[in-house]
Amino acid sequence: MAAARARGAAAMFLEVAAGNPAALALYRGLGFDRVGQRRRYYPDGSDALVLRRDLVS
Repeated sequence: MAAARARGAAAMFLEVAAGNPAALALYRGLGFDRVGQRRRYYPDGSDALVLRRDLVS
């Protein structure tokens, strides 16, 4: 995130499996918030959650 911020990025987005509580907890702990959902995103048909974190304060 620091490298992205240094290059001028204002926000960071990522997708995480909706059924992955460990990853969700990690990203929430890093300040990411859910901003969307991608239905049937993965080959097995499971959903992904779209997370976002501001990089500027």
